[in-house]
Formats: sequence, C-alpha cells, structure tokens
Amino acid sequence: MTDKEHTTHQNVYHNAVTGVTPNPVMLNPDAIDEEFAEAANRVLSNAVELIRVLIGAHQSAIAIIVQEDWSSIRKYFSLSEKYAVWADYKTPATGYGTHGWLLRHNQPVRMTQVELEAHPEWKGFGTEAGKHPPMRGWLAAPIVGQDGTNWGLLQLSDKYEGEFTEEDEKQFVSFATLVSETLEALWDVRNLRKNSSRG
Repeated sequence: MTDKEHTTHQNVYHNAVTGVTPNPVMLNPDAIDEEFAEAANRVLSNAVELIRVLIGAHQSAIAIIVQEDWSSIRKYFSLSEKYAVWADYKTPATGYGTHGWLLRHNQPVRMTQVELEAHPEWKGFGTEAGKHPPMRGWLAAPIVGQDGTNWGLLQLSDKYEGEFTEEDEKQFVSFATLVSETLEALWDVRNLRKNSSRG
C-alpha cells in the first residue's frame, strides 16, 4: 500500500462513545445491557470504517436512533485524511433535514451533490453550516430490522473518484442489511440472557 493509499483509507476521526443511555428500550440498564451496548458499539465502529474503504469514499457515518428518539442517537464517523480538520467534530445529529427525511423515507438513496442540494429536505446543515464537514454526493440506506422497523442510517459521501454508481449502491445496501442482521442477533442474545437471568 502506498503512503497516499494509506492516508486515504486511514480513519482520522476521533470517535468516542458518549454513554450507553438514554435508550428508550433499556431504561434501567444492567450488566447484560452494558455488554450488549459495548458489542453494538464495536459493530458500528468497525462497520463505518469498513464500508468507507470497501466502496471508496472520504466520509462515512452510521447512526442508530432508537424508536425515532434522537436524544438516544449513537453515531460513528470515518473520515479520510482529506477531512482531518473535522477529526473532533462532535455535534450530534438531531433529525434535521435529510437525516430525518431518510428515516421516514425508509429506502436507500443515491444522489449527486446537485441532486442532494435540490432536495426539498436539504437544509445546508442549518446552524451547523460552516462547521459540519461538507458533502459531495450522498449514498445512504436505512438500518432496517426484520419487522421493517427503521433503527437508523448508514451513509457515505465524497467518493474517491467520480459519483456513486448503481453497483456501489447494491453493495452498500447489502452491507447495511448485514449490519442490521448483526445488531439484531446481538439483541436476541441480550434478550435470551435477560430471560435466563430472571429464571
């Protein structure tokens, strides 16, 4: 791997967990809940870095929003060296603009930057304009459970070369499904352990 490839693939963002709660479905977390949260955090952290490198983009983000409660958001970023000045950007998403729209839309989207900015829900980052990392195109997919519940979103922006393609979208959606299935499996294990502990 060349030095250029290394800095392109390397995540420069300083991810940090800001707490296990609040969470509408784990109001009084015990040790089992904490272990589930730690495992879920690892999945999210690894997934966001892996998909950025696999598709080839400078930005990726994943967010889990439990029962559409944005106060419970758990979000991870991966940024290439191109966006190093945003390595410590920490303002949480609030469901404003296209973020909130994607959860309602509940379908994958692939847009050029022109298409994104022409979208009626594009707000230009609102009060975060000039602070939030700029975007160049958008590939996003909901994190959907087997029952159709939308638990969050996975997104990419600024492809290394050109625009996101139909093939990129196909692979991206498959990856989002894999992340969803992994999180659901962890949740099922958590529930089994909780039931066993009550027995």
